[in-house]
Amino acid sequence: MDSHETCSDAELISRLKHGEKRCLDALMERYQKPVYFFIFRYVHEESLAYDLTQESFFRVYTRIQSYNPQYQFSTWLYQIALNLCRDHGRKKAVRRLFSFTEEDSNTDDTAMMAKDSNLERRYETEREIAQLHSEIARLPHQLKSALILYSLEEKSQADCSEILGISKKAVETRVYRARKILAEKMKKF
Repeated sequence: MDSHETCSDAELISRLKHGEKRCLDALMERYQKPVYFFIFRYVHEESLAYDLTQESFFRVYTRIQSYNPQYQFSTWLYQIALNLCRDHGRKKAVRRLFSFTEEDSNTDDTAMMAKDSNLERRYETEREIAQLHSEIARLPHQLKSALILYSLEEKSQADCSEILGISKKAVETRVYRARKILAEKMKKF
C-alpha cells in the first residue's frame, strides 16, 4: 500500500470513498493548519476555531460521497469551513438577541506582553490590531469572507471565486468594499 503522504488529494478521496478511513488522517495532516488559521481569522477564538476545524473534517468524512471531483478538494473543504463559520455567526447573533448581556468577544492575552523596550508603542500597536480584528468581525459576512480569503489567507481571486461561488469581479468588489469600510473605521480609531 502507498504511503498516504505521496498520494494526491484525488487518490485519497477515492480511497476514503471506498472505506479507507486512514485517508482522512492524511487529508487532515495536509489541511488542518491552513483551515484552522482561516477559521481563527474569522471567529477570533482559539477553542472555537479548533472545534470548527474538527467539525469541518467530520463533515468531509460524513459527506465524502457527495464530493464532486470536478472541483479541488481544498475548495470544497474551505466551503464547508466557511459555512460552519457563517452558521456559528448566525447562532451567536440569535443568542445575543435573546440575551440581556452582550458577549465580550475580546480576549485579554497578557502573556503576550513580554519585556519590550518600547512597551507603550507595543501597547498601541496591539490595540490597533485588536481594533482591526474587531472591525473585521463586524463586517457583513459577504465582505468579511472575501477579505479573509483574499487578503489574509492569500488565496487567488480564482480560488476565492470558486470557494465563495461568485465571479472574480465580485471578489474584487467585495475586498475593495471591505478595505474601504475598514480604512474609514480605523481612521476614527
